[in-house]
Amino acid sequence: MQSLKWRKHLKPLLVACKDKRPLAKIHALMIQTGHKNSVGNLIASYARVGDILSARKVFDKLSNRRVDSWNAMILAYSRKSFPKEVLDLYRQMITEGIKPDSTTFTMAIKACVSLMDMEMGDEVWRKAVDFGYQKDVFVASSILNLYVKCGKMDEAMVVFNGMPRKDLVCWTTMVTGLAQSGRASEAIDSYRKMRMEGMEGDSVMMLGLIQASVNLGDSKLGRTIHGYMIRKGFSMDVVLQTSLVDMYAKNGYLEYALHVFKMPTKNDISWGALISGLAQNGFARNALELLVQMQGCGFKPDSMSLVGALLACSQCGLLKLGKSTHGCITRRFDLEPVSGTAMIDMYAKCGSLSYARALFDRIASKDIISWNVMI
Repeated sequence: MQSLKWRKHLKPLLVACKDKRPLAKIHALMIQTGHKNSVGNLIASYARVGDILSARKVFDKLSNRRVDSWNAMILAYSRKSFPKEVLDLYRQMITEGIKPDSTTFTMAIKACVSLMDMEMGDEVWRKAVDFGYQKDVFVASSILNLYVKCGKMDEAMVVFNGMPRKDLVCWTTMVTGLAQSGRASEAIDSYRKMRMEGMEGDSVMMLGLIQASVNLGDSKLGRTIHGYMIRKGFSMDVVLQTSLVDMYAKNGYLEYALHVFKMPTKNDISWGALISGLAQNGFARNALELLVQMQGCGFKPDSMSLVGALLACSQCGLLKLGKSTHGCITRRFDLEPVSGTAMIDMYAKCGSLSYARALFDRIASKDIISWNVMI
């Protein structure tokens, strides 16, 4: 009778364990009494206290592993950020003929996201479809995330459209993925469809929508999104506020950009967005003054800030400062089309065509802007 009472409280005891020592005592008691029904909880508890090796030892000693035991070990590896081990166990599980469930497929696809392993992700997804999990919200959300992260937006759209129920995470993944892939109009359309279903966007989605408005050059949309966030009382962190600075600056609304820039917390990207915006709108001196102020506040200029400085130098004919900025970029960053083109433009407009041509010849991957600047 006492044994039955003890077994009744075993699961809550395992869940409550926060330390390896009492957990080891419960494990010993389970061995002594031959109790095997809570092995999955034991594996999870060992993983939760950070003892992944003991969790694996328990798993390896099981003679008859049920799907919940496999999932407990897979989940343990997943929570410890061991994606390779998750996939190794998944493959072993398939080889041994154990039928995976929603949890198995979800964790396996999440491991593929961590490894950015598109090929394996497709393999897991095909297996999930074979077992009838293509409409499972957790499995479908995971493969949707993988496709978006890998830039496979057409495949992501097929999965998304096939989901009978979409939660906020799915909508957010889709909207932000479309925005980041340059498919701004589709991102806005998806957001409007979501709103028609009575759902509200979160801060991550707002970030994607701001990016979409920048890509479309739609300042009205950007202002509408900003107004919506204010009305809904969104918490404005540095990432959101920086995206607003960038959006207003790129659309020529420098007064709004400067107002948002008064934010209490700034990072190097915040400074770079405003410096670049000022330079692009012809306020070269203001951009260079802000660059000096940025460094005075202890921030190291990023590539965006330095490209903005080059643009400002080209407008003011400041060849010496332009050369100094060129040196700073080459010491800290690889030469790529954006910074390379800005350097060519600066040298050409400052009358140093030989430097401009030499730089042009060094750029391995030239885009149409590079050619136009040089011509």
